[in-house]
Amino acid sequence: MAKNRELSQVGSLVTVNDSSGQIGIANSVGINTTTPQGNYALYVQGDANITGSLNIGAGGAPATQADIVALAIALG
Repeated sequence: MAKNRELSQVGSLVTVNDSSGQIGIANSVGINTTTPQGNYALYVQGDANITGSLNIGAGGAPATQADIVALAIALG
């Protein structure tokens, strides 16, 4: 059985800017999970492969691989 939803069921959670094509989703988004954990806007269950820059913080400089390794070590 498909788990399809009509737009009327989720329309209050999704906003679309027709002029820019940007899409906003209320609450949090889970990737590879239907139950995002914590108070994160984006929760990814599993590995991530990022092409390009990963920016941490508002207007922050792109994180380097060393930054990410140091963060992983600090968080245990």
